[in-house]
Amino acid sequence: MLSYRVNSFNDVSLGEPEQDANSALTELDKGLRSSKIGEQCEAIVRFPRLFEKYPFPILINSSLLKLADVFRMGNNFLRLWVLRVCQQSEKHLDKILNVDEFVRRIFSVIHSNDPVARALTLRTLGSVAGIIPERQHVHHSIRRSLDSHDSVEVEAAIYAANQFASQSKTFALSMCNKMSDMIQGLTTPAHMKLQLIPILQHMHHDTSTAAMVQELCTDLLPKYPAQDFVPVILHTLTQLALATLVNVPKQVSLLLQHLKDDQRPVVRQEALHGLRLLAAECAHLWPSGTVEEVVQIADNSSSQAVLSRCLDVLQVLAKSSAACHSHLCHDSPLMELCNRTCYSSDPSIAAKAVQVITRIVCYSYKEEHTQDAISQAVDAVESLFLLITVGQSQKYLREMKICLQCAVSLCTVNRQLCNNFVQLFGTRLMSGSCNSELCEALGAIGNLRPSALLSLIPDILLKLKELTSTNTSVEQNQLKVMLCTLVFQSAVGFTWNPEASDVIKCVVKTNDQWANFRTMRAAARYGHHFISSSLAASLKDHVSSEHFHFWLVCLEELSFGEAQLHDSKGNTCLESRISLASSHYCKAAAALKAASTPAHCLQFQSEFIRLRGEFLQLLAQVVHCCRSYCTAPPPAVAGSMATATRDDLLRFGHITPELRKCAKDLRACGEMYWKLYQSAFDADKCSLANIQILQQMCVLMAHSIERVVITNYQEETAFDCSLQECSLETQYMVKCCQEAAGLAQAIATIQEVKPVTHLHVDVVLRQAEILANTSLCIPRFFFQVLQSTSVKLAVSPQPRVMGENISVQGGSQLAVKVEGVIQHGKRPGLFRRVNRVIVSVNSQLQARPNVQLDVKMADTGSVLSQTVIPHRDFFTAEFLMAFSVGGQYILTIEASVIDEKGNAWRTGPRQSLSVRSHEETPKTSNVQQGAANQSSSRARY
Repeated sequence: MLSYRVNSFNDVSLGEPEQDANSALTELDKGLRSSKIGEQCEAIVRFPRLFEKYPFPILINSSLLKLADVFRMGNNFLRLWVLRVCQQSEKHLDKILNVDEFVRRIFSVIHSNDPVARALTLRTLGSVAGIIPERQHVHHSIRRSLDSHDSVEVEAAIYAANQFASQSKTFALSMCNKMSDMIQGLTTPAHMKLQLIPILQHMHHDTSTAAMVQELCTDLLPKYPAQDFVPVILHTLTQLALATLVNVPKQVSLLLQHLKDDQRPVVRQEALHGLRLLAAECAHLWPSGTVEEVVQIADNSSSQAVLSRCLDVLQVLAKSSAACHSHLCHDSPLMELCNRTCYSSDPSIAAKAVQVITRIVCYSYKEEHTQDAISQAVDAVESLFLLITVGQSQKYLREMKICLQCAVSLCTVNRQLCNNFVQLFGTRLMSGSCNSELCEALGAIGNLRPSALLSLIPDILLKLKELTSTNTSVEQNQLKVMLCTLVFQSAVGFTWNPEASDVIKCVVKTNDQWANFRTMRAAARYGHHFISSSLAASLKDHVSSEHFHFWLVCLEELSFGEAQLHDSKGNTCLESRISLASSHYCKAAAALKAASTPAHCLQFQSEFIRLRGEFLQLLAQVVHCCRSYCTAPPPAVAGSMATATRDDLLRFGHITPELRKCAKDLRACGEMYWKLYQSAFDADKCSLANIQILQQMCVLMAHSIERVVITNYQEETAFDCSLQECSLETQYMVKCCQEAAGLAQAIATIQEVKPVTHLHVDVVLRQAEILANTSLCIPRFFFQVLQSTSVKLAVSPQPRVMGENISVQGGSQLAVKVEGVIQHGKRPGLFRRVNRVIVSVNSQLQARPNVQLDVKMADTGSVLSQTVIPHRDFFTAEFLMAFSVGGQYILTIEASVIDEKGNAWRTGPRQSLSVRSHEETPKTSNVQQGAANQSSSRARY
């Protein structure tokens, strides 16, 4: 298992050779045994990276035991670095198998005469408190060190006490009185009291202790009114209230009281920070009238800082349904405050007020409440936008982003507002204040409603011409790419005019290669393949590796094939266009294989291209069948065949079985699209909707064919129209599918039309033409992986030599242990998280020796499955595999994940083991063989 290589996403080494776990651990072990302290330190600090790269229990257990030896035998400098390793490797500590031995080696240093060594021991024990929460001898050592006369040891004991109190109920209850005595004692220095008070936030394991600690902290406020103590005590009480939830109303009232009575800025800042924490976690528990008190404090305060922080609290409260529901009226105190401050001369205050109004208005639309404040919200956003963009400076960039986000949120809940904000933002498009944030907002609005940006096309083209004529920079190239994306959004479903095409060509000539690739990607995502194909052709010879070259060749062939489907100038028939597109898809699939590397296998892209090419071939097959209905009439024997088979539709000739086969193949293609959907765990919502639409295209076509050539056809829902709300691309593709589905519904209402007539065939042919002419919008997941999730498996036992079999005696069982690690990229959980993992083991008999047995042939295959919950991205499962008969078996181990919503995803990976079960000779056969030998020997004599 240690020799199993794992490529970690967090591996940031540069120029280091790739090693397996055994080699890396051996090299670090040599460093630990070195006589030079520098080499020892270098080896110690490399352990956290080793744990991230190979996070398996056997390696972590061995490594930490070695580090514990270094801690026991080394000096304080080495102990300090071991402490750092334990603190950085917190999520791997529970994989230690020999916890007692690890603690014994660390704890032996607590008896040292050196107080610094004892302090390092206490801090190390505190950093591993999660795996030893109930060790009484460690609790006793912490309690004893709190009474030490050395300040370093006392501070270390306070740190350890804080760590153990958060993990152990027993320790928290036993130390409660001790903490209280030390805090209230006169001999404890003030700086140590400030370190002891935060420990009380962990004393919430039962109601009585929590009540006692809450009373203690409340009593400390008048006793320690210093500026250093009050914020610490208030923070402790806030954390205690968040843990218990019982004291939230009291804590809100206490913070509001200090906010009104205490004029010290540090105290007021901590009170507002506590209110914001309570608003984020439990806004529904705030007592009635407290929101109005926050509003009153903001109104009566002469400080702009207090007003700004009060608005921070209110905008967090506005995320809660309870707060929004109670302040929907335009004359509520909260709305009146926001309506006054949204026109403030300070853009930061106005932006926060606008954000509160926007959240309340969006909530009212989602809950379908009558809302009269939508016009006020629009006016507030427009006023803020004009206030920020009145100058040419980028001083208020943060407030600009808030304003644009509010505009997009309002357009999301009310699509009728898109034109208003497009016109507003378009006024700044030609000015110098046009920036990437403004283009992103326009793109977000254009993605909500088709043709929302059509009115801005002349201004966008003029801006592109202006940017093309000036000297280009990185920022201007990025801005030109975004403006081109806006043009692509506006042209979805429309025919391009020559002026727009010429402007795009001029932009491509002045941009750098990376900007051109981004432009090509945007064109492919919105279905403008004649642009993306030409861009890919110009880029493929300007890359640094052959893998990138073949990747661009793949994109060129894919886009050129799609462009051939919509080539109206060639005046070619549908069959020729589909055939030409299919040939280019075959070239794209071949180029994609050449672009794949072991690190980037491009499995999703390969399957996506393969399924698209297969769907086009099936459409061509349907078209050929429909065309042949006119040229190949039913044979004379068709009636007798229909009578013999009792299938009345066979009297129409060869078209009936051929269309049935097409329908079957289309449904099989739809099933393959569904499997592709299940494998795309890291895909964004719009990419998944794109795959679903492509799947339902197959189902729609099969549905229409079966309606014609199936006798007892049952109506079913052919298309799900709910996917069109996802993005602009999905709206376009759904619209085309609805047009095709409408043709089938038209002939379904005609009852007098006989089956398989020219009318039916013509409808199927027109549906195939509509789906073939629907421009493919390539999903974002085809180009970008924003969330990376990978499951790595380590299976034991493994054969001693790679490729050999694992031998199992007949009648025994094989214990298979599967350990796995879930690895994440830079943005884990962006779209969905792994909640559970399904591990399945399938055994299948491949070959068996030529041995005659008296027993009957038993079942030679078995499937075992187990669902496990990963802990800190690690999981393990164990199976007992039985082999009923002797022979050669293949064990297939596969993992799939379940997200937080309960959806199953077939992410893999899959591994295989070869097992040979040796068959025992039955005892009856041995007895018969012995009797035969005795009879033969007697015959000789």
